[in-house]
Amino acid sequence: MMLRLQVLTLFSLGLLSSSFAFQGNNPASTSSRSFSSSSSLYTKTTNNDEHDDELFSLSNNNNNDRRSFLTSSTTSIMGLAVAATSFIGNANADAAAAESDGVAPAVPVVEEEESFASIAARANDLSRDAGDRTPFTVITNGDRSDTRTAYDFEIPISGNSIPFKDIIHQEIDPETGFSKCKCILVSNMKEDDPIARKDIPEMISLASKYGRDGQFAVILSPTDQGYYEPDTSQLIRLKLASEYGYGINPATILTDKVNMLGKTALPFWRWLQSNCRTPAGLGRVEGNFEKFLVDGRTGLPLRRYPRKYKPSAIKNDIEAIIAGRPLPPAGANFREEWRSAAVEAEAGTYRFQKGLNYYD
Repeated sequence: MMLRLQVLTLFSLGLLSSSFAFQGNNPASTSSRSFSSSSSLYTKTTNNDEHDDELFSLSNNNNNDRRSFLTSSTTSIMGLAVAATSFIGNANADAAAAESDGVAPAVPVVEEEESFASIAARANDLSRDAGDRTPFTVITNGDRSDTRTAYDFEIPISGNSIPFKDIIHQEIDPETGFSKCKCILVSNMKEDDPIARKDIPEMISLASKYGRDGQFAVILSPTDQGYYEPDTSQLIRLKLASEYGYGINPATILTDKVNMLGKTALPFWRWLQSNCRTPAGLGRVEGNFEKFLVDGRTGLPLRRYPRKYKPSAIKNDIEAIIAGRPLPPAGANFREEWRSAAVEAEAGTYRFQKGLNYYD
């Protein structure tokens, strides 16, 4: 910027000097008044030919002066251009020399553009690196002082309270120390909810694909909360088996009806909600078929999915957990489905709302 100001200053001074030179050498500027004022006297004492010769001579002088001005101006501008070019070259040479000596250049006009490009490149690299780390974040923001895992709880099945470890048929390889069941999908459910017609068959499909060797399991918990469930636990079990075939595969597990909210909430479900919250930070379930993905090795929840999020869209997460890899990015519609679930939680038929459902 300083270099441009200096060049413009030199250019302006050159034009001013040329203008002054033109005014000083132009006889028309000094004799025009006298000629006009004495023209009447002049015409009285001279003839027409002499008057025409005088005018012609004066016109030639004016044309010569204009040519002289243009020539001098052009010469001045060319000289300024040469001087500016030399000045810029010297400045760049000085900057290069200073840089080679370890000294920052004084007027880095070109260097500013290069440094901006390098900054943009670094910012792009940082953004890409941050994007690579983002998928590994997990929606687990509960009480950090709570050191319990899923293996610290029991769940009622057929009237009996069964440890979580036995429900998923967890086995530990004595040689390697690895857990056999590596991933568990846990969801609340309502048998007469329209979502059941979509989610339950997909859950059975996931269990058939990933649970053949006991590495994956699905746990469904019916509840009277979130719209009344009229059937008993035994009748729900029979309906799911007859309509979907759910429960035939050992990897598909159905618990008894439980409460999820309030003072009588099952401790397992209270712990699960508080340790795996929604992206908005909400702990309690908002509707039927909210899904939780639990790591079978650690017994900790890793990710939570909204009511209308398809189980088939979770297969990449299941494969990653079974393989021992970090969670991949959530699906493109992950947050959009959570926003839809929040809207439905305010007016949906199957929402969990105090006073509408059975819980204190």
